[in-house]
Amino acid sequence: MVEYNVAKVSDIGDGQHKEFTVGGNIRILLARVNGQIHATSHKCTHYGVSYFKKKQARSPWHGACFNVATGDIEDAPGLDNLQKYKVTIKGDDVYVEAEEDAFKISRRPPKCSAGVVPLNDHTVVIIGGGASGNAAAEKLREDGYNGKIIIISREPYLPIDRPKLSKAFGTKLDKIQIRNKEFYDSLFITFKLGTSVTKVDANSKTVTLDNGENLKYDSLIIATGASPRSIPIPGVGLNNVLYLRTFEDYEKIEQAIGKEEKKNLAIIGSSFIGMEMAAICAKKANVSVIGMEKVPFERVLGIEVGGAIQKLHEASGVSFYLQSGVKEIKPLDTDPNRGGAVILTDERKIPADVIVIGAGVAPATEFLKGSPGFTLEKDGSLKVDENFKVEGLDDVFAIGDIARFSYHKTGESIRIEHWSFAENTGRAVAGIIAKKPPIPFKKIPYFWSNQLGKGIRYAGYASSFDDVIIQGSLEEFKFAAYYARDDKILAVATISKDPLASHSSELLRLGLFPSATEIRNGKNPLDVPLIA
Repeated sequence: MVEYNVAKVSDIGDGQHKEFTVGGNIRILLARVNGQIHATSHKCTHYGVSYFKKKQARSPWHGACFNVATGDIEDAPGLDNLQKYKVTIKGDDVYVEAEEDAFKISRRPPKCSAGVVPLNDHTVVIIGGGASGNAAAEKLREDGYNGKIIIISREPYLPIDRPKLSKAFGTKLDKIQIRNKEFYDSLFITFKLGTSVTKVDANSKTVTLDNGENLKYDSLIIATGASPRSIPIPGVGLNNVLYLRTFEDYEKIEQAIGKEEKKNLAIIGSSFIGMEMAAICAKKANVSVIGMEKVPFERVLGIEVGGAIQKLHEASGVSFYLQSGVKEIKPLDTDPNRGGAVILTDERKIPADVIVIGAGVAPATEFLKGSPGFTLEKDGSLKVDENFKVEGLDDVFAIGDIARFSYHKTGESIRIEHWSFAENTGRAVAGIIAKKPPIPFKKIPYFWSNQLGKGIRYAGYASSFDDVIIQGSLEEFKFAAYYARDDKILAVATISKDPLASHSSELLRLGLFPSATEIRNGKNPLDVPLIA
């Protein structure tokens, strides 16, 4: 064990946090809550940012949240916990103590707390190797589940950090895999990769795979995520019409864009996947974005914010064809298997060497249509209760993109397609299966996007809004936008104000966010303490 004298008790006030350096280069976060001082490692375990807020340690980049008393993660997207150090007060001096390695390594990955497994014949089958399925498997072991865990993934590789696929080119598969094989082996998690499920029989509790194999389960977690939407037009099946969902999709787009002469890239869709693709291709191709909205992101971010982001892209050479429908993708005269132009419904012709369709996604639940006992909603989602249990079925859970649930803030029936939210649902269901004391699911949706060097952060959920209150400069891309309905703030989006987005997420969770009237009158959410 190693002990360091970190600070004076008087160095940190109640409700405050501060970073201190000991041992030359070891940085430690001290947080004082209700008079008690806690010590943890200082870096978020997601992408390593060093900055935390008040009673909980919440990353300003992507909203990961940690409990300062235990170091345990409470809100995704981080998967590892913080290191927790023993605190001893000697007079006015604060000492921290831990194993030497705990000071050197700032993260604490999940361990198999059940000991040697499997200790019983209970089996959890997880359909889907994405964010939610992976988080569920890891948390099951961390929570002491000691049965079998089998993950069935249609992708041929271990779980990846999928959001990175639309952030930059040059990514290699091994650089975006969340964990390596040795990690999963240490948690006794079995994968069936490159495998799809064709049917689920909830009566016999069996899952049928595309190779004819039948697996028995005691608990089933459906975490299949979403599939890209196609569009019903001629030419959509041509060879150079691409989508982005898997690493193979990413490689195809990167190869099609190339590194030499600039290609003409047409992107059909002006929401997040389409616009992120436009951002990373702006310098490599002649980019045209086709969308049905008045401005990009109109439905989610509103006219003013969407318009500002459009101007940012236009300054980088991106062309927009908005409030436009697509009639067909016309083949090349020289190669009928490849598209050469996108024809709009008003007959305008957009030259295209590469076409990427970013028209949104739909729940990947087609395989359940022939499964007795399952009822799909109109959009293909599965309706779940407050514990993400599929309505009408025993021991079957649906998490991530496919789950339709009642949002605790508004009572609306919603479906969330965010990476961190998917992880949170996986962790919640794992606790239920592992028979941990139930914790009401009160998470606030949080997502992020990169647009030509500008990071968008969004906390909350607003299916509709009657006002958008903007504070800051849209022209300088340094602002906060508050989305209001009936004088209540439902969501906050920021650019170049990352700490505000994370703080707002906590205020929304705690029910402490100022009213729209208060925001209009100049109240700063950062001035509202995080005390419920």
